[in-house]
Amino acid sequence: MRLKKVGGFSIGTLLSRLSGMGREIVFAYLFGSSASMDAFRVAFNIPNLFRDFFGEGGMNAAFLPVFSEYRTKEGEESASKYLSSFLMPLILALLLVVPLGIIFSPQIISIVARGFVRNPEQFKLAVLLTRVIFPFLIFISLASIAMGILTYFDRFFITGLYPVFFNLAVILCSFLFYSQLGIVGVAIGVLCGGILQLLFLTLFLPGAGVKFRPPKWNHPGVATSIRLIGPVFLAYGADRINVTVILFLASLLREGSISYLSYAYRIMQLPLGMFGVAVATVALPELSRKFAINESQDSSIIGSLRAVFLLSIPASFLLFALKLPAIRVLYQHGAFSATDSIMTASVLLFYIIGIPFIAGNKVVRNVYFSRRDVKTPMKISYATMAINVLLAVTLMSRLAIKGLALAVSISGLVQFALLIKPHISSFKKIVPFLGKVLILSIVATIPVIYIERNFGSIISLILGSLFFALIFAAGGYILRIEEIWKILRK
Repeated sequence: MRLKKVGGFSIGTLLSRLSGMGREIVFAYLFGSSASMDAFRVAFNIPNLFRDFFGEGGMNAAFLPVFSEYRTKEGEESASKYLSSFLMPLILALLLVVPLGIIFSPQIISIVARGFVRNPEQFKLAVLLTRVIFPFLIFISLASIAMGILTYFDRFFITGLYPVFFNLAVILCSFLFYSQLGIVGVAIGVLCGGILQLLFLTLFLPGAGVKFRPPKWNHPGVATSIRLIGPVFLAYGADRINVTVILFLASLLREGSISYLSYAYRIMQLPLGMFGVAVATVALPELSRKFAINESQDSSIIGSLRAVFLLSIPASFLLFALKLPAIRVLYQHGAFSATDSIMTASVLLFYIIGIPFIAGNKVVRNVYFSRRDVKTPMKISYATMAINVLLAVTLMSRLAIKGLALAVSISGLVQFALLIKPHISSFKKIVPFLGKVLILSIVATIPVIYIERNFGSIISLILGSLFFALIFAAGGYILRIEEIWKILRK
């Protein structure tokens, strides 16, 4: 059942990631790795600093376990009252944060992207873009709560699909306003996309049995969520601080460095979004329900870890073998040059190392959140944040932009090791399984490397992916990997 749910979310996510890749292709075609694209990347990241708190990261981790408890123990009416009471302070907080963000955009940019201060035009553009984009935070935060509710009711395809509307809006506005507004048109698309996402998700809330009731200021469930929010915010805040530090350091390097990081990161997000986020999204409601009725979570933890590694490890090996053909096919058009492809591929190589661990982090962290233990992942996040910053500064001097990507991967590995330590007994149970997956991934990669060296980019992508999938599936069947065995038997 878990793989079925993950499959539904992954199919929706695949469509959203493909549309997201289309968005990145448009960016590469229209703007390449220019100073204006660097400015947009920084401006878009600033509301996303808060998004992880108000949206699918922190707020959902504080909201969904409490919602699950009310729904499980007291029924639909009680859960609806909690939902309405929870939304009221959230909306008020958003209406305070967004105007402040707009007003203090120059100060924020001067801190987040210090290197832009040397280029007044780029600095001014980044401030303008930040002010246009900041209201996006309101719509994406409310959409994230709607997404959390729909995942509780197992509407995984819908919650995986909804970012498609954001990406389509950005693509359309980029082309419509390019000649008149340039990169500002992309910022307008971000705002329109946020509105479309929210409207799409709200269409499905009534069908899931969600009803809004008059809010209650002193609702005890909201008080419980507020107590969880602080540590959760700090835990997710560490992740965003990591991203901000990387952008800050990249702004000090050669022009285009931020864009190279972002283009490579977007490709890395394909397997992370389809597999890591998919499994974590499916796991949180299941883990929360089991905790609410005092049922053991061990089977859910083991099943989630197996699912995330079965998907992310082979994806990492395949991406390693086909990184340059993928970048050439996706990005090398218009303003994006062959040199840009090589630079992006070199960055992506170091990001790939961390994919399985970062995907695993998303799953294991939700085990803590389902139990309302938000302090442990918070402490671990800040410990690994310090490691990331130290590594980034150290490696940047030797590997430049590639060192920044490597720092992210190493800190992701350390974070996974610390998160999994209390659940090491569950992890040990899947070690033989991990050995099989790793061996199969290596074997399946060998012919892909040969294909990549002897054929063009498009042929390499098609043939390489096909051969890899066939070899991995056949090997999984022979080695009797349970998930592959069941799928192929059906």
